Amino acid sequence: MKKRILYNIVCAGVVMLSTTALVGCGDSFLEKEPNGGVISNEQMQELAVWNPYILLGQNYGITFKSLLQGTGGTTQHDDFGQKSVDLTTDILSGDIAMPANNYGWFRDAAQLLATKTTDNRAYMVWRYYYQIIKAANSVFDVIGGDESAPEDGENRIYYGQAKANRAYAYFNLITLHTKSYAIEKGNKALPIYRSQLTTENKGLSTVEEVFRFIIGDLEDAITCLKGYSRPISSGKEFKFEVNENVAKGILAYVYLTMGENAKAAQYAQDVINTEEFALLPKTELISNGFNNVNSQNWMWGIDLNKDNTMGLATFWGQMDLFTYSYAAAGDPKLIDDNLASELMAHEKDMRYYWFCDLDGSVFGEAGFYGYPINKFYDAGREPMGDRQWENDEVFMRVEEMYLIAAEGYARVGGEDLDAAKEIFTAFIEQRDGEVAAAVSDMSQDELLEAIYYNWRIEMWGEGKALLTMKRFQKTVTLGQSNKYHPNEQLSWDDERLTFTIPQRETSNNPLLEK
Repeated sequence: MKKRILYNIVCAGVVMLSTTALVGCGDSFLEKEPNGGVISNEQMQELAVWNPYILLGQNYGITFKSLLQGTGGTTQHDDFGQKSVDLTTDILSGDIAMPANNYGWFRDAAQLLATKTTDNRAYMVWRYYYQIIKAANSVFDVIGGDESAPEDGENRIYYGQAKANRAYAYFNLITLHTKSYAIEKGNKALPIYRSQLTTENKGLSTVEEVFRFIIGDLEDAITCLKGYSRPISSGKEFKFEVNENVAKGILAYVYLTMGENAKAAQYAQDVINTEEFALLPKTELISNGFNNVNSQNWMWGIDLNKDNTMGLATFWGQMDLFTYSYAAAGDPKLIDDNLASELMAHEKDMRYYWFCDLDGSVFGEAGFYGYPINKFYDAGREPMGDRQWENDEVFMRVEEMYLIAAEGYARVGGEDLDAAKEIFTAFIEQRDGEVAAAVSDMSQDELLEAIYYNWRIEMWGEGKALLTMKRFQKTVTLGQSNKYHPNEQLSWDDERLTFTIPQRETSNNPLLEK
């Protein structure tokens, strides 16, 4: 009964968000005035007085935008919120290879065309994140603004979670639309919107201004969410809610991207030290399947079920051979064969078995090697067997905190190099005992190279590859399994890897022109 009540609340939130956030294709997404028949912020304020579930539903609805099909404004099966962005960026980086593309989904990313101002993908990404921002701003407008947190009660939690969600959206937008914070911090980048109560168009803020805005939101979120415990229903924790550690995890990413490495390492270390989450042990690397929000290493994720799944328009509908999916029907997402060769060179790395049969033999046929058959899979393990699409989706894992802390301390160097080695060893000994034994003798550069490699392998398919590539300023050579650009060298600062503001937005708001 409790689960049904909560589901109804969430659905109410999604309906409210869809009525207040969706606009016609011909209009700028950032249009402020609601169209006829929608719930205004003034009406929301009145409703919230007599129905406390209104704000709860509004807040839950923000997160559920992260999995809904069409959040980017299309009916496409590669438009389903955060995980569709994750797949897009991993494909752009070259770490996910697409040897075939019979159905057309993610073709623009594989062709390195997704970031163009006229490409539909550029609009989908922009629209999705500004929907999250707009929804968060609606929460602030109902509560009383985004500059002063409620002193106590549930509204303080909603305020903190909305702050974290808005910050996460802006962080993704700014990293997708820039190459490097250090190089571009003075450049104009994005408009900052703080309220839905004004119809005024905004011009572009600088990269540095956007990052400082993000930091302010996350600091507020951490303060408001201190000590908050997420609910549990039907045996599953509500990990779709942001808590204090998730907000700290986002802030750790922000500081790492800015090059404020000591701060990044400290926030990541703080999360690790709480022991709320635990590394996925070596013994469970193959048996886990990355399909259950209750996994001890998941910090942030969402429980998919019959009430909220989008079917084929999900991560599982695009990735898993054991789900009725496009991957199983002939459009696989594979590990790039050059990256796979690096993995094979690490003979003791258990993650090799994520991409091959358990006897060590290569799975697949010529041109189609490298399926993630033992990383992401439905527990039934029947080819195309699952037709419910109810496996869960992960947004953040504690392994990311270990990698951030290790990288941050390693970049600081000096006395902090020992801290970096200690944290990295704790992580890598659950993946590759041979490398773990060698960490103590690594130089700073060798350790950073090892961390870079482990970002690519550990987080393969989870949307961190492009961010990592830019941060380490790397050039990769795309493998033979890449249908459109085999053997091509791709640099971190290639213009094709940086998103541009979509043309339909600049047409409606000339202030967005750079």
